[in-house]
Amino acid sequence: MHVTLGTLSCQFMPWRPPDGRIFDYFAYDTETTPIDDERPYLTPSYVLGAACDGQRGVFIARNQVAAFFQAHRDVPFVMHHAAFDLRVTDALLQPDQDLYQAVDARQVWDTEILQRLFMLATEGHTARGQASLAHCVESHLGIHLDKEQTDEHGKVVRTGFGDFLGRPPATIPREYLGYLGQDALATWHLFLELKRRIKQVLGQAAEVYGYVGHAWLQDVTQRFGPLTHHVQLRASIIADVLRNNGLTVDASRRQEKAHQLERLLNECKGHLRQRGYLPGETGSDKALQSILAEFQRDHPDLDLKKTASGKWSATREDLVELMTHDSFFADLITYRTADKLLTTYLRKLGVKHAYPRFGYLLQTGRTYCGGGLNLQNLPKEKDAASPAATIRGCFVPGDGQVFVDADYGQIELVVLAYVLEHQLGLPSQLAKLINSGLDVHRLIAAQVLDKEPAAITSAERNAVKAISFGRPGGMGVECLRRVAKNNYGFDLTTAQVQERIDAYHRLCPELTPFLEDEVDSGQVIARTLGLSQAAYQRARGWSDYSGAAAGGEQTPGWLGGMLLKTLREATPVTQQGCGRPYTAEEVDYFWTKAQGLSLSLPPAQQASLRNRQADPSLWESVRNWAGRRAVFTLTGRLRARTTFCAARNTLFQGPAADGALLGLWRVWRAGYRLVDFIHDQLVVEVPADEQVPQHVAAIEQHLKDGMAEVIPGMVVKVESVVTCSLNKHDLHPSYPLAAHAGPVMAVVPVTAPERNTDVVAHPAV
Repeated sequence: MHVTLGTLSCQFMPWRPPDGRIFDYFAYDTETTPIDDERPYLTPSYVLGAACDGQRGVFIARNQVAAFFQAHRDVPFVMHHAAFDLRVTDALLQPDQDLYQAVDARQVWDTEILQRLFMLATEGHTARGQASLAHCVESHLGIHLDKEQTDEHGKVVRTGFGDFLGRPPATIPREYLGYLGQDALATWHLFLELKRRIKQVLGQAAEVYGYVGHAWLQDVTQRFGPLTHHVQLRASIIADVLRNNGLTVDASRRQEKAHQLERLLNECKGHLRQRGYLPGETGSDKALQSILAEFQRDHPDLDLKKTASGKWSATREDLVELMTHDSFFADLITYRTADKLLTTYLRKLGVKHAYPRFGYLLQTGRTYCGGGLNLQNLPKEKDAASPAATIRGCFVPGDGQVFVDADYGQIELVVLAYVLEHQLGLPSQLAKLINSGLDVHRLIAAQVLDKEPAAITSAERNAVKAISFGRPGGMGVECLRRVAKNNYGFDLTTAQVQERIDAYHRLCPELTPFLEDEVDSGQVIARTLGLSQAAYQRARGWSDYSGAAAGGEQTPGWLGGMLLKTLREATPVTQQGCGRPYTAEEVDYFWTKAQGLSLSLPPAQQASLRNRQADPSLWESVRNWAGRRAVFTLTGRLRARTTFCAARNTLFQGPAADGALLGLWRVWRAGYRLVDFIHDQLVVEVPADEQVPQHVAAIEQHLKDGMAEVIPGMVVKVESVVTCSLNKHDLHPSYPLAAHAGPVMAVVPVTAPERNTDVVAHPAV
């Protein structure tokens, strides 16, 4: 039959084994029985498939699938949402053929992933929820693909293929065949257009921060795919595998935890009521505001945060600051934590198995978990005595199984060390320290406290972790202080945080040039708002100023910098000479010019701008807007429109995520059952037998080998424990750490590629 879609058309015929290989490249799509969202482990049955190369198309009957892929075993092919079509098709090929070998050989392409990577490279977001085949075809080909077609009985074609399971193509209604053929035809032409557009983007990216050279870009494109497509294809398949495998829920543990939390809720509720706060009841918000106001009056030395609307902030982050001064806030935080665990998780876990939804390709390249059961947001059980700590212990292995919980050690610092030297061309002291097996946290603490590294206590070491992990992402003193308090439990002064920052920079001096901004935000602001020297001098009262001949109409970046300072500080002061305060005329000039900013600002910031009130959040929004830039990861993924901090985080978080995914893929291809994966931590279910130590060693080696594809030559550390649940402290007594010689730390035996030294490492955008 002849299939037409807008201006596209192609003749489709049934494929038969005597036809043999007819494609050198093709798009492929399947139609199946309905998907069972409640039981994702059930693979829908293949009903009919289609392949197309734009010139010819074929329908592939269920009983011909194995023969078709055998005839095309070395041929690259393209799908939209490949993870699903691969799973459906592979179910028909096993055990004689392994369709995922084509993924290993980089012969499989996914237009959904290409679209998301293209949007990340051009718009700075990953088009989550906006990358359907119909959406992509409309956007890139200008053709409407109708996904709600109905048959002659009014039934939606898209969901009706199950009625024809086992029937040959000739007996399937034409509207169903046409629907399938259109999808295959659209996928093929979409693939060609996306490849063209991505090639164009990469061809114009030589000035992007993190670009190393033409040879480098060719190499990473070959190894990891354009914009890391091949890595993200593996990530999408792994996300599907994790969803389908699910996790076993221990009913008795769940019930016990629920009872503990309910008792804790009642206890906390009693304490809160004594202060006039009735959680969840009418008037509770007003009562909390009164309590915070009274607390501020009693503690005028403390700076309580307020929201944009002028109310006292009641977020967990801000209330943690108050816990040591008033037990009310400790009770409130405990109550909220326990209530969330009960309502968000435990009361929804009345099932034997849970199936969290995993996703891939956050803007930095990390994976995520969501869809009702967000394993990523489950708090870790640092305090096992507290029933409000977490519910991780409710998720257990299947009968006769144990969990192997494997975690990369400080992997983002390891990746950062490699990036500094091999991507940005900065001699990396951090890389030398890591590859020498030295502890960066301990060394920073030793410098601050003027002690020998061996004399540093565990608490002193942990007190610098917030800085050693957060500083490379561009965090300032105040932000790092909050992170140290909220995430690590250390209440450091701003001076103490600054001491640790300074020690970090002395230890790794390459951090200083790394944290220099390559984008002149002031210049962007000055150019956008027309901040000229002549206009500025006239505003200062120099009525006879005529500096046009000396460049008076130019828009220098320092004027944009002065405007930014005006937005942030009520009494801005220059940094030159004696540091004089801005005159009233200067302040008026910059506020007047700032009214010309065409930004989408929150209401509170709009009010600050309109009323000419200095506001650090307004300053941050304007600075971030002016400082947008593109950035390349070491693996060749391009992210557009990042802020300074986002760019720095992307440089090491992105490759770390890619290396972890490549390791995860190796673990899965080795036949292991994956049940959980968050950033750099993998949980695998294995039989509880004498082979556990060997499994641990094999899993660790696969993870290291995957990371070695990204950062060859670096020391990669993987730490594993064998547990009875997702609670990492719930150790299985039969398999102590000594069973596999403890944490593994070994140099991967791969030589780093030579750097292209004739290209500037990180030119300004």
